[in-house]
Amino acid sequence: MTVAAVSSVGERARTGAGSSLGCRPRLVGLLAFVLAGALAGGLIWRQEQQRQREARIQAAGVAAERSRDIQSSVERTFAPTYALAAILQPGRESIAAFTPTGERLLRHFPGVSALLLAPAGVVRQVVPLAGNEGMIGVSLLHDPDLGRAARQSRNGGIPLLAGPIKLEGGGFEVAALLPIVGDDPAHGRAFWGFAVARIAFPELLRESGLDNLESQGYAYQLFRRDPETREKELLAASARANLVDPVEKELVVANVPWSLSVAPLAGWSDVSGLLLQAAVGLLFCLVLAWQAAWQARLIAAARAHERTLELRVAQRTADLQRFAEVTAHHLQEPARRVATYAGRLRSQLSGRVDDPEAQLSLDFIGQQAERLQELLRDAELYLSADQPRGQLECCAVEPVLQALLTQLAGPIAEAGARLNFRQLPPVLIDLPRLGDLFRVAIENALQHGRGTQALRIDISGERRGEWVVYHVSDNGPGVEEAYRGRVFRVFERLSSSGEGTGVGLAIVRRVAESCGGQAWIEEAPGGGCRLALQLPAAEPPTGVGGAT
Repeated sequence: MTVAAVSSVGERARTGAGSSLGCRPRLVGLLAFVLAGALAGGLIWRQEQQRQREARIQAAGVAAERSRDIQSSVERTFAPTYALAAILQPGRESIAAFTPTGERLLRHFPGVSALLLAPAGVVRQVVPLAGNEGMIGVSLLHDPDLGRAARQSRNGGIPLLAGPIKLEGGGFEVAALLPIVGDDPAHGRAFWGFAVARIAFPELLRESGLDNLESQGYAYQLFRRDPETREKELLAASARANLVDPVEKELVVANVPWSLSVAPLAGWSDVSGLLLQAAVGLLFCLVLAWQAAWQARLIAAARAHERTLELRVAQRTADLQRFAEVTAHHLQEPARRVATYAGRLRSQLSGRVDDPEAQLSLDFIGQQAERLQELLRDAELYLSADQPRGQLECCAVEPVLQALLTQLAGPIAEAGARLNFRQLPPVLIDLPRLGDLFRVAIENALQHGRGTQALRIDISGERRGEWVVYHVSDNGPGVEEAYRGRVFRVFERLSSSGEGTGVGLAIVRRVAESCGGQAWIEEAPGGGCRLALQLPAAEPPTGVGGAT
């Protein structure tokens, strides 16, 4: 790793640690608070909507129950009129004992204030008479308060509840109109008149329990609409008559449509409950945001520590690599001097020393010095194999191979080898390492490819998408499959002959992997060993030469 790479790692460590420990935990906490707030708000809103739906269902049930009670209460007020109609003798226009009969009926129906008989729609009998004298002779069919309801009841032959009617002394009352149909010898069954029960309006609703709605927490309005004007006529209401979005129940009272509206006194929204839920939700959001920020800070600290360790490892690796490179470079000079002086000493003592052991020792010193030079050269190449030694560019392979043919002409001739290659696709790499790749590959074939037949080395290549795969094949004994991975290890040799340093193929793999590719060994077609090199492809340069 170079100094620039180490500096880059250090810069990332410093900036990453600062940003993680500074802004990111706060940002994570804020994000967690917003998300938790949205979730809590949604849950609270949904729960409130569900609570309101349940409250409206409950209010609708209360309104329906009270509507049935009102209908029952009104139906009971018609009982005295049915009793009068039953007592009335056919062909008579009055009841002989009307007063005592009416008084007995009034005692059984305390809510009824007066009973009237109106043959042909004209009031003829009233009980009690005191205070109601003005009703005698009144035509119900033409009365301004009861005329419309009386005509509707007569024409339809149905009982109707007329009113409410405002009294001169204050208050309201309603009139239960029961049309009576009698037998007429000339016309058959015909309209006889009305039996009427007048009821004070508050008493009409007392038995329905409508007043108890306030004690149950509900405000209410009981109203009807004028059949002609459709204006709302209020019949009864709670102290708080302004209802917010009430539940409305329609009911038919004595063939007259009424409506009962019900709403909670405190409104549909539970303000105190919402405030409590909001406080709990806010506390939950704060705790979650604090926890998220704390976790983010721990993660940021862990990452910063990891970057620091990476920086230390990168720095130590760079130091070790630099030390190894410097050591290998500086050891080259002593090894070269040892080889040089061993040669000079052998030349100087030639013919003077007859001892073969001494001559053999001098030869051994020279050989080992040369081997040490090769080891140091390959070790230095291995250490620097992952770093470009020139500009990355589109490199043609043919000129590199032509130069290697000249450079390795001696070993090729000594091995009696024949080297063949055709036009090869270009590759994206620096030129010095491209030369090292093919030099090591050819030297490896020259050293280990010798067999019983003349050595032949073939170099080929093909484009595979974004990659170029080169093959360096020989017709030698090959490498067994079990050892094809071992040969790429440093100082790993399968032969004990002493040839080679055991570093060459490790250099090849290190260069290929540093370019993003790979290297492997496989069996060549027809037998032998084939070294495969996968490298990044490049567009061919103009004027590429031919094959040799």
